[in-house]
Amino acid sequence: MRKIAVITSAILHPLMMPLLAVFIAFKFDWYLAGRLVSEQENVIYLIIAMSTIAFPGINILLLKWYGVISSLSMPIRKERSAPFVSTLFFFGLGYYLLRKGSLPIPLYGIYLGCCLVLFLVILINLRWKISIHAAGIAGVVGSTLGLFQIHDFSNLWLITILIVIAGLTLSSRLLLSAHTPAQVYAGALLGFATTYTTVVKEWVI
Repeated sequence: MRKIAVITSAILHPLMMPLLAVFIAFKFDWYLAGRLVSEQENVIYLIIAMSTIAFPGINILLLKWYGVISSLSMPIRKERSAPFVSTLFFFGLGYYLLRKGSLPIPLYGIYLGCCLVLFLVILINLRWKISIHAAGIAGVVGSTLGLFQIHDFSNLWLITILIVIAGLTLSSRLLLSAHTPAQVYAGALLGFATTYTTVVKEWVI
């Protein structure tokens, strides 16, 4: 079971969640599906992948290399500040690049929600360890339900699968003793509420 939990935590890493949320938006939201040509979508995917996965991932590896963090899983709360803040910088850079284009507002809401979740996690982490895995996957659920509401559509199979995946993610963090139940549930609530709000309210900076 621990091996399954480790694999689940790795596959459903928080850095993957912004790309997953945007992918779901493009593939399942009727409003967004035909708004952009495939070449535009690919550029968006590339920007998000580089700014939320590649650059932050390389940076975290360098922090591990130089001893700033003792482990890639970052179990020590105080060690999380440096990688979280640097990751937020790359997230912000990605958002800045996306704002250079004229994209549908919901996409900005999704990405801004991801940035805001990370910012709030950084603040909370100053005093208390919170599960960013839970915040990440719950953020995908929140943004998806937000799209359901503003564009008046639903997909029962999609949301069921996402909820099951979220449950697996939260369970894996508990099974690995990476977090307490309170830290996991608080992360899930934070991620869901934040992205749902930024999508429904169509927040843009």
